[in-house]
Amino acid sequence: MAALSAALMGTIGLIARYSGIDAASLTFYRLALGAIILLLFLLPKRRNRHLWRRPHPAVIAGGALLAGFILSFLKAIETIPMSLAIMLVYLAPALAALVSHFVFHERLNRWMLLCIGGAFFGFAMLQEFRLDTSAWQKQGLWYALACLGAYASFILVNKRVPRSQHAYGKTFWQLLTGALCALPLVLEQPHPTGEQWGWLLIAGVFPGFLAILFAVQAIAALPARIFGTLSYLEPVTVLLIGWILFQEPMSTLQWGGAAVIIAAGIGQSWLKTTRRS
Repeated sequence: MAALSAALMGTIGLIARYSGIDAASLTFYRLALGAIILLLFLLPKRRNRHLWRRPHPAVIAGGALLAGFILSFLKAIETIPMSLAIMLVYLAPALAALVSHFVFHERLNRWMLLCIGGAFFGFAMLQEFRLDTSAWQKQGLWYALACLGAYASFILVNKRVPRSQHAYGKTFWQLLTGALCALPLVLEQPHPTGEQWGWLLIAGVFPGFLAILFAVQAIAALPARIFGTLSYLEPVTVLLIGWILFQEPMSTLQWGGAAVIIAAGIGQSWLKTTRRS
């Protein structure tokens, strides 16, 4: 389930490219349909009582950040390769760990600092140690940086969610909050066509409902280090989609940078859970 969740999460870029749907609409319908399907899934099982408990403020904040994260990523891949956008996003665990060190006093040892430094060095490799980009690409990079900030903040905010908040309830409220945050942007867009409704349903079911459901259930069943390792199948999926389906070429140095970021993220996940145990 963890592997499927990560792979399904990585398909949102493919859906965005093939459907031609604007980023705001795709964000809204992915989250809104995900919340509706989750509600319908829980009703027959009588688990919906978890949904009606008052959500913690951190849950609501997480939902707003979730919408910002998805919207920024979809805007980023309009102008820059998916590989560059997703690997920048996956610097978020390293950034969140640095913030936690200073804000939440979650001290980092030298090995974790090495992993964090390795992740940022890997991104420099992905950029081939160059910062000269066109104005159009710079716009995409700014969106990718906003995505990085939103995802790192999402990780930090969810650290503040009490354990008493049930996983299904937290997921439902974050999906619903994210959808409501994206709604004002959707009102300015034309209504989806018949073919686009099919893509929106796919987005709501696969990278929306199923990916989140599998993640929630896998988190409950797996050690954190295993889940954290398997979650890196998402950027691998995005890299392969960009390379195979959209002919986004990557040099040997860029593949090496992606590998360094993934290895650093997995190492950080294992070191963090080892320290806690």
